[in-house]
Amino acid sequence: MDGIELIHSGWGKGSVRVTHAPAGVATVLEFRGGLLSALQVYGMTDTPDRLEQGRELINYCWGKGHARALVPKEYTHVATGKPGGLSPRWKLGFGTGDSLAELSATASGRFPDALRYTGPPAQVRLEVEKFHAKVRHSSISGGRSTQLHLSSGPFRGTLALPGPGIIEVACLAKWSLTVL
Repeated sequence: MDGIELIHSGWGKGSVRVTHAPAGVATVLEFRGGLLSALQVYGMTDTPDRLEQGRELINYCWGKGHARALVPKEYTHVATGKPGGLSPRWKLGFGTGDSLAELSATASGRFPDALRYTGPPAQVRLEVEKFHAKVRHSSISGGRSTQLHLSSGPFRGTLALPGPGIIEVACLAKWSLTVL
């Protein structure tokens, strides 16, 4: 993962204002924790008239890898949280969906990631070593999002990609996607 500068940092719980991409382009969050990190990153709306925590964007656990996810335009901030215990160090930054690596043949990882897909509708093979996995497809602009897969254990099977868009893989174990 290259290209997104991690200019914000903190320890344990924290909040950072989102630097959104221009209209029509998805906003991407890149997050990195320390070796003993176990944190969640949530979207948040924080305005003078409204304060509301949104959905979990990234679940990050135990390692020094990078994680990526889309940040919906309605969120003004992202917030880090941890259910008790240590207060691990973290870094994060924002980029654009058009800077994501492209899924053209095979992609793999062991942290949550976001990939750009520019091909026609296709079948992809998803393999997950263990733990839960969630795969979402969003438009290139980061709008309209559809869940393609949700499992709570090891998985090997095919999914239908509806066409061009951004593919988010939320998984904390080894995973791979292969375009068939």
